[in-house]
Amino acid sequence: MTRDVIVVGGGVIGCSIAWRLAQSGLRVSVFERGRVGCEASRAAAGMLSPQAEAQTRGPFFDLCLQSHAMYRGFADELKDASGIDVEYKDEGTLFVVLKRGADEETTNWAEWQMEAGLPVEHVPVSEIAAIEPAVTKSAARAIFLPREHQIENRRLMDALEVALRRAGVEIIEGEDVTAIVTERGSVTGVMSAGQRFDAGAVVLAAGTWSSRLLEPLGLHIKVIPARGQMIAVKGDKCPVTRVIHSSDIYVVPRRDSRILIGATVEYAGFHKVVTVNAVKRLLSAATELVPALEEFEIVETWSGLRPDTIDHLPIIGPCGPDNLILATGHFRNGILLAPLTAQLVATALTKGTVPDQFERFGVGRFDSRSVVQSR
Repeated sequence: MTRDVIVVGGGVIGCSIAWRLAQSGLRVSVFERGRVGCEASRAAAGMLSPQAEAQTRGPFFDLCLQSHAMYRGFADELKDASGIDVEYKDEGTLFVVLKRGADEETTNWAEWQMEAGLPVEHVPVSEIAAIEPAVTKSAARAIFLPREHQIENRRLMDALEVALRRAGVEIIEGEDVTAIVTERGSVTGVMSAGQRFDAGAVVLAAGTWSSRLLEPLGLHIKVIPARGQMIAVKGDKCPVTRVIHSSDIYVVPRRDSRILIGATVEYAGFHKVVTVNAVKRLLSAATELVPALEEFEIVETWSGLRPDTIDHLPIIGPCGPDNLILATGHFRNGILLAPLTAQLVATALTKGTVPDQFERFGVGRFDSRSVVQSR
C-alpha cells in the first residue's frame, strides 16, 4: 500500500487529523499501540470548557475558543459520517464557590471574561437552587457559563473510528511504532513490528508516548504523563442537569444517568492506576458540592495519562526533519482542541500553507534547554 500520510497515535487528536486528511483524498494509515481511543481520550470527561479553566487571556485561550466554536458542526458531521450520536449537550456550566473557601477563592477570570464580552453570569446564593437544586446549601455564590458544553467522549471515539473506516483509513491496532524513519533529512515512514512502512509524511500524535520517538532524531521534546483519576457514580435519578465545577472538583452528568467525578492531576510517570487517596479526595469534594451523591453507587473508576508539556501548552506544527508534523501535548484540552488541530494539520499537508498557530504553538517557542534539534 502506498501511503500519503502515517498518523502515529489513535487518540482523539490523531483520529481527527486522519479523518480530515482522508476527506481531502489522501491515503492515510493510523498506527495505535493499543486500541483506537482507549488511552487519554476515553479516560476524559468530555467537557468543552474554554472559559471555566482559563486563568488568563492569551493565544491559547483564543485557540480554545476557536475550536469550541467548531464543535457543534464537528459533532453533527461525525454523526452523519458514522451514525453515532456523540451526545453534544449545551446546558452550560455552573461554577460554584463554597463558603469555606469564599474569602481565599478568587474568580478574577470571570471579571476579565466579562470585560472581553464573553457570556458570564454571576449567580447570587439565593438563585443557585433555581438552576441546580442539588448543589450544597453552603455555597457562597456561583458563576454560570452558558456556552460551556460537553460531549460523551467515549461515543466520540467510537464515532471517529467508524468514520475513519468508512473514509478508507487503514487502522493498525496493537502494533507499537518503534522508530520514525528518515533519509537525507526527510521523514519517509515508520518502523513497526520489525517492518518498514513508507509514507510521504508522518504526523506524530502519540500523546504522552511521543518523546521516545523523537529522541532518536535528536529532538529532546518533553511530553510528560499527567495522571488523571476519575469515578463514575449512578443513582435512581440524576440530581444535576449540567456540568458543575468547584475549585476542587467537577461533576459531569451523562444521558445514561451516570455522573462522572474528576479529576486529579498527578505526575507519577506511566503508573496508570486508581489510588485509595485519590478516590477518597474526589468523593469528599463531590459530596461536599452535591450532597445527594452520598447515596449513589460507584459503578466505575479509571485513570488516564494526559500528555503535558513544560509550559502546559500543545505542540502543533513541523519539527526537525522535513515531512514530520507534531500534534501532541494537549494536556487537559485534547477533546476540546481536536477539531481545530485537525483542521490546522490538514491545511498544512493538503495546501502547503503554514497556519499562524504553528508559530505560536510549535517547537520554536522552546529554548535549547528543552529542545535540541540536530540533523
